[in-house]
Amino acid sequence: MLVGLVLPLVANQIDLKSYASRFDSIPIAVLNFRALNNRTITKHQPWKVVADDLEFGGRFTVARGLKADSARFVQEQIGIFIDGEYEIKGNTVILNCYLHDAGSMDLLVGKKYQGELKYIRTMAHQYSNLIYDMVLGEKGPFTSKMVYVKDRGSSKDLVLMDYDGHNQIKLPKKSAVNIFPCFIDTNTIVWTSFVRGKPDLYKGTVYSSEMKIFIYSRYIETSPAVSTVVDRIVYSSSSRGNLDVYVCDQNGANRKQLTKSPGIDTSPCWSPNGYHIAFTSDRSGRPQIYIMDAEGANTKRLTFKGNYQDSPAWSPKGDKIAYSSLGKHKFDIYTINPDGSEPFKVTSIAGNNEYPVWSPEGSTIAFVSRRGGSSNIFTIRPDGTGLKQITKTGNAKMPDWSQF
Repeated sequence: MLVGLVLPLVANQIDLKSYASRFDSIPIAVLNFRALNNRTITKHQPWKVVADDLEFGGRFTVARGLKADSARFVQEQIGIFIDGEYEIKGNTVILNCYLHDAGSMDLLVGKKYQGELKYIRTMAHQYSNLIYDMVLGEKGPFTSKMVYVKDRGSSKDLVLMDYDGHNQIKLPKKSAVNIFPCFIDTNTIVWTSFVRGKPDLYKGTVYSSEMKIFIYSRYIETSPAVSTVVDRIVYSSSSRGNLDVYVCDQNGANRKQLTKSPGIDTSPCWSPNGYHIAFTSDRSGRPQIYIMDAEGANTKRLTFKGNYQDSPAWSPKGDKIAYSSLGKHKFDIYTINPDGSEPFKVTSIAGNNEYPVWSPEGSTIAFVSRRGGSSNIFTIRPDGTGLKQITKTGNAKMPDWSQF
């Protein structure tokens, strides 16, 4: 269990929003935290977690390992810094995190956390979210989760983890081929499972063994995607022959067929406002990305270059659609505007790069790469910078990223 307390504001020597507006990437220092007794944290050190968090999306430029030195801070244009202290008592840790004005050294605000030592990373992630809110006025993604498919050959398991790859747990689902997981909310997912020997849609909670069949038939039911704005799920079904895009309520009611093309229509995803759906179709001869209204009207083709485009993923701000594109030799991640303009190649690394998904605030894209010969989940910023490997055990596929 965790508890948090915001300590009183001591000073306001610096306007955080004004300071942040001066930089494309905000300079901040994160100092090592002090132990208040003889027990020290050697694993999952919270100051390193906070520094990694803030550096992750490219919104902050983080200086590490410095001491509180106002002259050096001025020299390096660092206007704010973080330090802290902690005390371990039995299995409990008390963690105090402080944000300071780097010029005056005054305390701007402090936050106190208390809980079991095993939750130390969660405390640090929560503090990083607080810094995002205070400095940027935005929600931070650092307590969000990812779910992905761990390919074990005859079975494919669903694995839940923190956004940065830590705290991985196998979801206690029945042994089967489980693919295309998708968050309904932070505690509930829907996915495709072959438990009955064919692909149906199932729903379950991430921390229990319960799984309930959701959409099923004698045909293929696959590739679900959720809109929390309109409380509907879009998916692909072959119940009338070809794979087409369908939509239903989150309880499975009010099913409606949206596409009726002679080709294969699959991999649908929602726009963040729930008004549009992007999907993959080979109606033109080769798989390309299309967009249509949420009711299935006004279909428009978005991509025209490349032989095979797949797995569209709409950014949280609605301004970009990420997708995987097959070039001469391999797949790479691209983005494109919803009007079909400005296709941009995001990845330029070895191996196939597929299955893009966006972080909840839109600063980062997670995807699967086979660089090095084994498929792992990586993250990258939409401009192609900040590549980071998240999983390291291989055989990872089909990630999805939760909301905040």
